[in-house]
Amino acid sequence: MDREFAILILNACYRASRELGEIGVMVQEFAPDAEGRAIKLQAGATIGEIGKITEAVFKRHPDLEAYVESQIDKFGRIS
Repeated sequence: MDREFAILILNACYRASRELGEIGVMVQEFAPDAEGRAIKLQAGATIGEIGKITEAVFKRHPDLEAYVESQIDKFGRIS
């Protein structure tokens, strides 16, 4: 995969992880019961699976790790 496509994949992964991370906040506020905790755990597991995708991208393009870090340092996010 070329570098530009790898960046698109990383953008999508980080965006999806942010969205799923918001579930934890919403669950605490709107569904602090056992069902909400289960949803929070499922969201966490999904974020873990997304992490496997980013690891695969970094394996093919190790230089993108520094790129991602610099984007997060500069803008607080990658996408």
